[in-house]
Amino acid sequence: MYHLFHGCARVDSVRCGEEATSSLSTSSADRGDRDPATNGTIRAILEAGALCLARFGQDRTSIADAAGLNRTTVYRYFGDRNQLFSAISDYERDRQRAQLAERVPDGASLEDALAATAAVLASAAADFHIPEHLRRHDRGLGQYYGLSGRDRHEWISSLVRPHIARAAQAGELAPDLTEAEAVEWAALALMVIETLPASVSLDIKDPDEVGRVVARRICHGIGRG
Repeated sequence: MYHLFHGCARVDSVRCGEEATSSLSTSSADRGDRDPATNGTIRAILEAGALCLARFGQDRTSIADAAGLNRTTVYRYFGDRNQLFSAISDYERDRQRAQLAERVPDGASLEDALAATAAVLASAAADFHIPEHLRRHDRGLGQYYGLSGRDRHEWISSLVRPHIARAAQAGELAPDLTEAEAVEWAALALMVIETLPASVSLDIKDPDEVGRVVARRICHGIGRG
């Protein structure tokens, strides 16, 4: 799950929930020596941060402790909290892109591509226990989801846009639908997956089932039309 908790967290026993709001960055530019692909310390910090966020939620996370590092080491690489949590977001979103690249073959249908995208998002939500943390009133996580709608929509749009463009070229889109409209509505539907608390029709803990059902409904709708 990678793309999620940024802002109100505790680093090395220092609470910042009332000092900072969520500042989510999806840019991977200007990382320099903070690239986890080449820096093992950075990778340890980011992976430990993701693990703590999954286990404890945003309000009770101590990233420096989980990484086996002290606060000074963390801030040697990240000048402030926003940089640190934005880097966790970038790292986890990069992993999701890599997963999708492996799961969606060239020439996949739009429905198959959307099913894979939905499954990756559902898997991330399950791994990070997002609905459970929200039910426990995790304030930082609730703030993130309350403030980050535009960013999340843009992020998910970037995942589906190439597949919708190919579908348009293949004549898979409805004739009265533009590519931009298709991207917008597919992303809106997929955004719900991360915070879905329960379902009467599918097992939300089965990412592949979630993917298949959501993709089918996006592509075929609910009317007889």
